[in-house]
Parts: sequence; C-alpha cells; structure tokens
Amino acid sequence: MTVRTIFLFLGCLYFSILHAHAQAVPADHSRVSAVFVASTPCSPRTKPLPGIPRGAGCELIKWELRLVRDTGKYSSGNYVMDCTYGMPKQGARGFINGGRSLHREGKWTIIKGTATNPAAIVYRLDPGKPQVSVSFLCLNKNLLHLLDNRDQLMIGTGAWSYTLNRMQ
Repeated sequence: MTVRTIFLFLGCLYFSILHAHAQAVPADHSRVSAVFVASTPCSPRTKPLPGIPRGAGCELIKWELRLVRDTGKYSSGNYVMDCTYGMPKQGARGFINGGRSLHREGKWTIIKGTATNPAAIVYRLDPGKPQVSVSFLCLNKNLLHLLDNRDQLMIGTGAWSYTLNRMQ
C-alpha cells in the first residue's frame, strides 16, 4: 500500500465521519442552547440583580446562564440561571461553607438599544417583570456583559469583570 493510498483512505474516512455526524444533528438548529458562565464581584449594585438578599454576606457570585431559543425565533426564548454566592475561600476556588445557591427560570427577549447606544443588543431576562429583570449587553456571540438596573455597564477592575463567557 502506498502513502498516497493511505492518505486517500484516511481522507475518505474523515469525510464519511463528518457526513454521519451532520446527519445525527437535529434539523431544528433554532433551539440550540447557549451557556454562559462567569465569576463576578458581589456588591450592593449586583446583589439585587439575580435576587441575592441585601444583607447576605457576599463577595463573589458564580453565574451559569442557559438560553434556549423559542422554535423558529432568534429574539426570545426561555432561560435558566443558577448562581452560587458567598464569601470565597482564600487560596481556593470554592466558597466558605459551600456558599448559597439561587435558581431562576423564565423568559428572555432581545431589546434593541440602550440610552448610550441605540444599536446595542440587550438580552433581558423576565422582560415583563421590571422589578426583577436582569439585562446583559451582547458584546459578540461569545460574550455577554452584565448591565445595572439602569442598563449601564457594570464596571469591573483589573481583578474582576462582569462579562459572561459562552461555554457551548
């Protein structure tokens, strides 16, 4: 068997596997979930956004946000948001006493524009409930940035950011 024959065989095998994988992917791509994660500071301005009690001892929030599109739509869907918050263990990744968890589910929609940027794309969780809605500015398909309750960017520091990164 020549080297050329081996490469031809491997190339055919590679494209056969790709074709088989493409056949296994569901036809409804519009409901693909996007998962965003982040670790952000927990401050008096961030506590109310996911629903952390004002008096809770908290320096760190770990976010996981799952967005699922409505069938055939790109501008709305359902979300699941899980946050763990509390006082971080020094020199470790976890929380003292495991932290506290909160879970939220609901609807999300895309809102066009903010006061400072009319072209901005904003993902708003629970748009029909302004007292508990949470908003994220879409920086690109892989990054969402937390907005305060006036739709202003949450400003981080050299050590902390309010940007959620896409995992899937």
